[in-house]
Amino acid sequence: MAAITKTTSATNSAATISHWTREQALSFKATEANTFPEFDNTKIQAFMEGFDIWDSWFALDENGDLASIEGFRVLCALGLKQADNRKIARINYFYSKDGHSFIPGGLLFPRRLFSDIQEWSGSTLLRNDGRVQTFYTTAMGHTRDGIWQTFQRLATAIQRPSVKDGVLTFSSPEYHNLLLEPDGVFYQNVDQADDAELRMPTLHNRSYGNDQVNNLCFRDPFFFKDPATQKNYLLFEANTGPRNDAEGTVRRDYIGSDDFEPNYRPTVDDLKANGCVGVAEFTDDQYTKLSLLPPILTSNLITDEIERVTLIYRDSSYYLFCVTHGNKMTILDDTFINRDMMLGFKASSMFGPYTPLNGSGVVVQQKSEGAMYTAQASNYQYVYSWNVLPDLSVLSYANYSYSAAEDRMLYTKTVGPRIHLNLQGTQTEITGLDYGFVLKTATQEAQDTDEPVDESDV
Repeated sequence: MAAITKTTSATNSAATISHWTREQALSFKATEANTFPEFDNTKIQAFMEGFDIWDSWFALDENGDLASIEGFRVLCALGLKQADNRKIARINYFYSKDGHSFIPGGLLFPRRLFSDIQEWSGSTLLRNDGRVQTFYTTAMGHTRDGIWQTFQRLATAIQRPSVKDGVLTFSSPEYHNLLLEPDGVFYQNVDQADDAELRMPTLHNRSYGNDQVNNLCFRDPFFFKDPATQKNYLLFEANTGPRNDAEGTVRRDYIGSDDFEPNYRPTVDDLKANGCVGVAEFTDDQYTKLSLLPPILTSNLITDEIERVTLIYRDSSYYLFCVTHGNKMTILDDTFINRDMMLGFKASSMFGPYTPLNGSGVVVQQKSEGAMYTAQASNYQYVYSWNVLPDLSVLSYANYSYSAAEDRMLYTKTVGPRIHLNLQGTQTEITGLDYGFVLKTATQEAQDTDEPVDESDV
């Protein structure tokens, strides 16, 4: 069995790598302040007829504020045509003058970067030069020795916005290329994850919590300009590589204080849990070249997956947010089964050290009552993928939407209720809920040609 060590992490710029510890996680208590409020299901309707719409984000400017693109707010979201048996997620965009009533613009990119990928979440930036740049995830299946993974890489596209007759469109990308993939040093790559799974096979027993194989993550890029230095960075979800806090490492820093779980011994699932928030620094003014840095936060021994990373600078502090599924955690406790959470951390520097908000790190949470590990699928109130905006309002998506024509709930993912946070130091409270956004029209669908981008387009 791996021995517990008390060494410190390698430094990331001027600070040590922070950890969401088992002690912090297990200090969580469900309260009115962190529980996603119950809402009126009949007010949650399909955002775009015939489509599932889930992870969403607003275009921001280089200062991290909501962007005005040709006079419009722009909301991007993952979308999937329900009639499409290929199940290929694409990024769609919607635009609004008032920030409430949105018009669907169709696909953000007319063609996929490669014909065999899905487009997953990221962030969209209104650059100072007026062009719009999207950082996003490309995902494709990967199988080795019977082990299935999703091979994830980061990509970027630069486009020009224009308006004609009140319709906002984006040009075909002037630049569209891969941006970053795990280096196998700071961040675990797919071969390393496969190797670990072959060494320590998952038992595929739901009673063990996370029933997935080694859950490789490298996604959800988020652009951030550090106000303290004016340097530009990309944050993302990843898994730790061999350089720092490697998979299979057991350290007191991951567990908690000396008197917490003094006789702790890791399970196989614990050893494979090595989620992290990664960071890379842009080395050019076009935001197309990056230098990888060590992660700023890890979730070793707890989970592989802390996703939808967002960093907000507010009141001279840095607030880091991400989301996670309790069913993918390794802590075998009813507290986390069927519970989904948004985590938050505070620091005085972008590179930490980070302190968990509310002591436990849990800012927003929702418990789905029902069968172990599967209750979310039948929960009409289920929401997830929370995304914090600069004004501390929080986007979500809902699994179910209401059909007035049929007077029933449909399993159609849609824009969910929006909540609002009160943030005081390291304490948070949910202070309100509204029903987000509506569409003015459901026309203007873009078509996917399924053609890869020519080299001349890149």
